Amino acid sequence: MTNPSTYLENDEFGYSCYTIVIAAPPDLTEQLLAIERSAGQERAKIPAHVTVKGTFYDIASLDGLIDEIRTITTRHEPFVLGTEGMALIGPGGSVILGFPVNPEIQSLHDDLVTNISPLGKPAYRDDPYRVHMSIVNEVKREGVEIARTQIEEIDFGGGLMVDSIDLMARDGAAWGGVWHRLERFRLGG
Repeated sequence: MTNPSTYLENDEFGYSCYTIVIAAPPDLTEQLLAIERSAGQERAKIPAHVTVKGTFYDIASLDGLIDEIRTITTRHEPFVLGTEGMALIGPGGSVILGFPVNPEIQSLHDDLVTNISPLGKPAYRDDPYRVHMSIVNEVKREGVEIARTQIEEIDFGGGLMVDSIDLMARDGAAWGGVWHRLERFRLGG
């Protein structure tokens, strides 16, 4: 089944779809971008991140969306997302790293889903929530093997510090489009 956001045209705000993520630290991002290049990643992909609220589209107000996210983030304090127990998951041409769900990220996710879902249409189900970081998406079999081998060399440390979330938006379709960070929101106000 094709994700409904794959071929969407841009909306009145200039974007085809949106998602809310935790950006990986810069040093980790560079290492994971190298894996993407080695694996032949061509589909539009957000640089290294953990998804907090899955892809959605057909929003009525970009300003309203931003205001709602700002309100939500004031209710949540920074936290550490543990890396113990991470495992590779994912279908076919994708390599996805699954993280254990802790109460802080589950609460943030639930708050976003409850308050953001009425503002647009989901591209896929948000629940049950699976904390994940997409390493590569829809690459050839050889690319999957390259990514699986290289991800084993990455040291994620004891955890990722989460003190902000990003609203991301894709300009264009999944193939040929580009993701942009629209705004970063600090947790705790």
